[in-house]
Amino acid sequence: MSRRTVARRVATGAGALACLALAVTLALLAIDVSRSDEALASGDVRFRRAPDAPAIWDFDDLLPAAAGRRALGIEDDLAFREALRRLRLGRLEDPIISDPELAIRRNEAQARLEEIVTSDADDSTRSRAAGLLGVIGLSRFVYETEERDALLAATVASLRLAIELDPGNVEAKYNLELAYQRGRGLELTEGSGGANPSPGGSGSKGAGAGQPGSGY
Repeated sequence: MSRRTVARRVATGAGALACLALAVTLALLAIDVSRSDEALASGDVRFRRAPDAPAIWDFDDLLPAAAGRRALGIEDDLAFREALRRLRLGRLEDPIISDPELAIRRNEAQARLEEIVTSDADDSTRSRAAGLLGVIGLSRFVYETEERDALLAATVASLRLAIELDPGNVEAKYNLELAYQRGRGLELTEGSGGANPSPGGSGSKGAGAGQPGSGY
């Protein structure tokens, strides 16, 4: 048998193995797709019922090193859901922070949302994250007594970014108008030397301020 024939057979065998490996990978990826869809759907139901439950959206990957999650692009969805869960556990609708644990949860949520906004996630996900940062800013008007101008500016910037990323983000548009109203109230209050304006978190719209599970 000539060397050329041997080389041809080796190349053919290697190609067959490569095709087999690709077929196995695609099969595993298809299973991961099904598992991820089921995990997200069932996890959303659990989130609405008990947002403090552990490992709400976890599922076992068949592909190593979470390759399936990266290929499917669901890591951003999971990151957003985890940020939303911490925001819900922080009870953003409560006007006063009476439990230090609430402040911790809110800070965790804010940090995760900021990471999403600056990540390479799709514009829709980044828009929702920026919008929720605006909701957090509005809620902080309840208990912040200093640097309110800076807080208002950061809140407006987050909401404008949310709209820039997704012009169809209706909640961000509503909350931006609410922020402008709070700003006008702040100017009137400072001009008259009166007390702080009414809580800024009331009336805001968003997943962290609405019903559990909203905002996906």
